[in-house]
Amino acid sequence: MAHQVIWTKIIIETFIAEANLSKEEEMIIRTRAAGWPVSRQAMELNMSEATVHRMIKRLKHKYDEVQKHNVILPPRKKSAKELYMDTH
Repeated sequence: MAHQVIWTKIIIETFIAEANLSKEEEMIIRTRAAGWPVSRQAMELNMSEATVHRMIKRLKHKYDEVQKHNVILPPRKKSAKELYMDTH
């Protein structure tokens, strides 16, 4: 998700507010935007890496739903190639 959306402070804060994220989900989204690997997130949150991956999957679904109703949030890019094509 970190590579599918260009995260800015406004986008992060809007998503957190609109999606009513839990503290754990908020921590995951902020650390993903900061570039933390899943292993570090799991260690900091005392969770397994599989749990962090499940939370990331849930966050992607929440983002897609919230994005439909909010003009500030850009649509997620579906692939790295699509992101590259938008910037080059």
